[in-house]
Amino acid sequence: MLLGLSALAGSVWLRVLDRVEVGAISASGCGGPTAGGSALRVQVRVYNSTARDGLARSVGDQLRSRGFVVIATANDPLIDIRDVRGAAEIRFGPKGAKQADLVRRQVPGAKVFRDAREDDVVDLALGPLFKRLATTAELSKSRQGLIASAATTPAPVC
Repeated sequence: MLLGLSALAGSVWLRVLDRVEVGAISASGCGGPTAGGSALRVQVRVYNSTARDGLARSVGDQLRSRGFVVIATANDPLIDIRDVRGAAEIRFGPKGAKQADLVRRQVPGAKVFRDAREDDVVDLALGPLFKRLATTAELSKSRQGLIASAATTPAPVC
């Protein structure tokens, strides 16, 4: 019973840290794409750039359970233009840099590609080397790095 309660407490604590991390990122932007809105509402389109059936839908469901707003799951519309060779490619515009960073932490080995889109929606194109989303331990480790860098980085002047 003690083990079960410990696991439950750990799960709740990780969810709280997720919310703190996202809030810290949105608060540091001086009016960026998440200012005035909820950074927990990161909009993502999940695309399958592989021959594996249902991959985008499956990963989209997992991201949705982690608090992301998955607005589409489909085959990669850029498959003939951009060849995703690794685990994944995260595509975003200037307004979606912070959101892309949050998505990047979810996908080990993902590469980022900045394009000229005008909105803050992030595209996640899953490649042939995609295995899984980051574990809670991996997310916790990246959270520690974020907290350490936030402590040593001065607040922006707006």
